[in-house]
Amino acid sequence: MKEILPSDSCGICLAPGDSVNHLDHLAPLAYIMEVPMVVDQELLEGTVEKYYPNVKRIYIDHHAKILEHLAGNYNTLFVSSANYRMDLSPLFEVIYRKEMNFWYCPHGNSDKAVDSFKHQTFTFTYGDQMEDRLRDAGILDTFKGFVRTGNYRLPFYRKYESFYDDLVEKEVFGQFAKKQTTILYAPTWQDIEKSTSFFDVGLTVAEQLPPDYNLILKLHPWIVHHKAGYVQHLEEKYRDCPNVAVLPLYPLVLPLLKRTDIYLGDFSSIGYDFLYYNRPMFFFEGSERLKSRDFATDLHGCGTLIPESAYGSIYPFIEKHLKEQDNFRAKRKEVFDYAFGKERSFETIRDEVRELVAAQV
Repeated sequence: MKEILPSDSCGICLAPGDSVNHLDHLAPLAYIMEVPMVVDQELLEGTVEKYYPNVKRIYIDHHAKILEHLAGNYNTLFVSSANYRMDLSPLFEVIYRKEMNFWYCPHGNSDKAVDSFKHQTFTFTYGDQMEDRLRDAGILDTFKGFVRTGNYRLPFYRKYESFYDDLVEKEVFGQFAKKQTTILYAPTWQDIEKSTSFFDVGLTVAEQLPPDYNLILKLHPWIVHHKAGYVQHLEEKYRDCPNVAVLPLYPLVLPLLKRTDIYLGDFSSIGYDFLYYNRPMFFFEGSERLKSRDFATDLHGCGTLIPESAYGSIYPFIEKHLKEQDNFRAKRKEVFDYAFGKERSFETIRDEVRELVAAQV
């Protein structure tokens, strides 16, 4: 996997600080757009080098130098942080007298609010579901332009499937003592709607695990930032456990899901990714979560919600309700198709973006 595409002088991807979870969305986009990715953190620089070697990297160790480099060499900036356009546009305009085209790359599809799309000038969308939600919120018509990508990460993964499968075998699945049913628990972070289930059941998911299951705890990196003590406790407690893998800062998603038998989550976008594999899904709902929107729990209709009364017997509950999971197969496909639609070729996505960029010159 040595292929590195040349950069296009019209654009560049700006990696989001130390948010490792954004890379699995932004790096494939950099590949599709044939542009480099600039990073200012050693952690991200090493992560991109290891997990996305087909993306050209530019490492700049100072924020001011990054802005100077971007202003002097590029017209378009692809970002995955919602506040970048609002925060950086004034700096480009005042300091460098440069109007930069910002393209927002959403980092996953979920049932969370779409407020992150507000105040963006250009954006990528996945499919009908995202566009309908943006339209209903009065946001879709505020963009200068948008390009639909479909589930672009899936064909990117398939193109390099053997490379990624080898990586997760070495780093994750190869660490388990036995090959047996694998459950992946992927809690989201504690956002403004208090979406995470981690503080209700996160520690007991591993504590209750029977020996005839393997468990992957794929934590949201912001849980690491905000609750480092919880994460350190998990890592130390299960460091040598033969059937538990704790992944606090792991960027890859799809190669893990490919080998996951049962998904366990709350409101992470990984749940929507897992719909492609159409396998059993179980959900927790954070006890303090705010549910003020019509689509607050759409994904939960694709599996079984574990009630608080079963938090002390999670795995017996899962086993009891496994048989009914076949009843959700049609629903899972329906929701996946609505969320992502048909796959679009990389060339088509790239051409549509470049056409919109050219119109701004």
